Amino acid sequence: MDRLNTFKKYVVWLIAFYLFSMLVSYIGLNARYNSIDSTGEVPGGIKIDLAQATSVNGRIFGEVTSTEGNELEGKYLKIDIFSKSNDLIGTKFLKLENINLDEPKKFAVYFQVENVKKYAINVIDSSEEIDKEIVKVNELYKEIFIDKDLKKWLIITLIVYALLFG
Repeated sequence: MDRLNTFKKYVVWLIAFYLFSMLVSYIGLNARYNSIDSTGEVPGGIKIDLAQATSVNGRIFGEVTSTEGNELEGKYLKIDIFSKSNDLIGTKFLKLENINLDEPKKFAVYFQVENVKKYAINVIDSSEEIDKEIVKVNELYKEIFIDKDLKKWLIITLIVYALLFG
């Protein structure tokens, strides 16, 4: 019975330490982000909630709303990121699909590159020429733009593996 109580205490301490370390990591990482500015007008139907970058990575969160006067279904959202000297660092295309009229749909773009100071967002019509450009751009900038959710689950899996088998 004593061993079971001791084991329970260790489990509780381990969970408490895990939660504390995740909280401190979250606060520490998010404190390093600084806002970045848009280089021009944000198109109608696009609302940017958050655009931030650190010295090594960044994120842009927003939402897209399609209206009768501004139909966005099937178009592309083109996001360019720039350095302080206005040099293009990377381009990301997001296909706007399953957008209902007057219903906002959230989007997120994560990038992993140094010294991003500005961004630009444009809405582009779909065409064969654009589809070919998207393939080239995705290959060219595949190391810059990342899928944050995948990395988050990978980190959680590694932590659990280390705790169980380390």
